[in-house]
Amino acid sequence: MRQYLPAVKPGLGFAFAVLSLLLLLACTGPQGDTGLAGNAGNPGNPGRAGEEGLQGAKGDPGEPGKPGNPGSPGKPGSLGTEGPEGPAGGGISPDAALMISKSGFYLNEPITISGSGFGEFEPIILFFDLGDGNEPNVGFANANKGGAWTMTIPGADTLSGVNSNVDLLTEASVVTLKAVGELGSAASTPVTVLGEAAPEVVEIPSATLSAGLVLVGGDIPVLGAGYAPNETVTIVAITGSGEVTTIGTGTASESGALLVSITDTLGAGAYTIRGIGESGAVATAALVVVTEK
Repeated sequence: MRQYLPAVKPGLGFAFAVLSLLLLLACTGPQGDTGLAGNAGNPGNPGRAGEEGLQGAKGDPGEPGKPGNPGSPGKPGSLGTEGPEGPAGGGISPDAALMISKSGFYLNEPITISGSGFGEFEPIILFFDLGDGNEPNVGFANANKGGAWTMTIPGADTLSGVNSNVDLLTEASVVTLKAVGELGSAASTPVTVLGEAAPEVVEIPSATLSAGLVLVGGDIPVLGAGYAPNETVTIVAITGSGEVTTIGTGTASESGALLVSITDTLGAGAYTIRGIGESGAVATAALVVVTEK
């Protein structure tokens, strides 16, 4: 077929190529905006480890850690050999002494406590020592220049510390009363608390009686004094063998005097007559009964 196409000269082909390139450039528009980035590709395989580098310089020491929990205590060691006895110490108050007006007393009774041998002008506290740190306060005192002091308590039952320990104080057969000074002086004495309150003391009147000498079957004039006002007095006769017979009664006056006449029914003999008052007052007198000559 080439035999039918006309032959192209080399100069004309080159010119045609250049012209085509110029036409192509003339038809090309301006460059568009950059498109969005595509998705990241899969990571590549790790490379081979490099050679070990040189050791770096030593760093600063770190902060100390918190202490650990304490361990279990160890077993106690063996008892050591007893040491030699030390020299006897000198007492702080070798001469201190304590004295109380009654070694046995009731809590509602007044008591006087005195001490000596304490320090010059030393302040002192007094208390009952009941053991286990239980020390009811009794009061305070101050020694004089010579170390002596005294104090009176109207009644220990007025003290709050004592009131809260009444049972312990009264149940114990004996308790310790202590006086301790601010300078170290100390003294104690045993005391007995008889009870919370002293029993009421009833004063019995001191009476007198007289009878004298009477005839058999006669009237016995019984005179008395010192009885309680208006109390009834019973008159009894006591024989030599101890037999007791009531022979009459009488009533004391407002002043406690007694005058009663009793007819004799005893018979001849010597007797003791006794006048017994309701208040507990008792008086005796001799009575002789004789026969008429």
